[in-house]
Amino acid sequence: MKRKLMFRSLILIVALLMFSSALAGCAGTTGKSATIKVGSQGYAEVEILAEIFKAVVEAKTDHKVEHVRNLGSSMAGFEATKSNDLQVFTSFTGTLYLGLLEQVLSENNRDPRVVFEETRDMMDQQYKMYCAEPWGYNNTYGIAVSRSWAEENNVKTQSDMAAFAPDMKLAVDQTWLNYPGQGYNEYVALYGFSYKEAIPMDLGLIYQAYANGDVDAVNCYTTDGQLVAMDMVVLEDDKNFNPPYNGILVLRNDIVEKYPEIKTIVDSFAGLIDTPQMQELNRQVSVDKLDPAAVAKAFLEEKGLLG
Repeated sequence: MKRKLMFRSLILIVALLMFSSALAGCAGTTGKSATIKVGSQGYAEVEILAEIFKAVVEAKTDHKVEHVRNLGSSMAGFEATKSNDLQVFTSFTGTLYLGLLEQVLSENNRDPRVVFEETRDMMDQQYKMYCAEPWGYNNTYGIAVSRSWAEENNVKTQSDMAAFAPDMKLAVDQTWLNYPGQGYNEYVALYGFSYKEAIPMDLGLIYQAYANGDVDAVNCYTTDGQLVAMDMVVLEDDKNFNPPYNGILVLRNDIVEKYPEIKTIVDSFAGLIDTPQMQELNRQVSVDKLDPAAVAKAFLEEKGLLG
């Protein structure tokens, strides 16, 4: 009889321990915690954003965040989130809108807000994913020149380059040179002028070519940290040639429904970082070689968002 009682007691204890362990893996607004995995593609900008998410979630909730790096592409982040290997991934409105969702830009939908809202709605309807409001910056293709040269020649927009481009060499990202529907040839057709020479090269060599004096202007990503380090200015795309690529976080719907405190946090990131600020944060990581987590923490402390 005692053995039966002891056996039943043991079963009860094991059951209670298993139940307690299960609770420890769940999160909510009552102090229970979970581990949330956020994925980034493997370069400075998105690693900084993932670390911002990690730092704020861990500072303001009982949840833990695991940053999964080097995914390689936004589409890899999407697939991993779809399969629940990740719960959050870093992406861009243009990447999802033109790539995953296979939409086409027109005169009616080049507005960044329109692109975001259509992306948000389609991601929700088709994939049960939540697109948080954009961080506030736009990382699209651009044309950059020396700040001092731009000021000296009163050049502010890409249209202003019409008088100078025929005598200038432009370093061009190989991807952009022949980008379907949005490459250099289409750019020339829209703006009505071409550069003396458009020299294709690997993105990593563009700024070195500029520093060496081999080119006069560069085709850049508008949040490149090298722009700050080399005191260059991105000219306004006054004809709205390039699609909007606003940085966003994308989460599984079941995560924001189960853990509303996480939704509150990602919603609070709306407009947090403008394009010049993102350039500076990128400079600290890509040029100064600082740790993305340290850069994210310093930025958040400056903004008073970890208290």
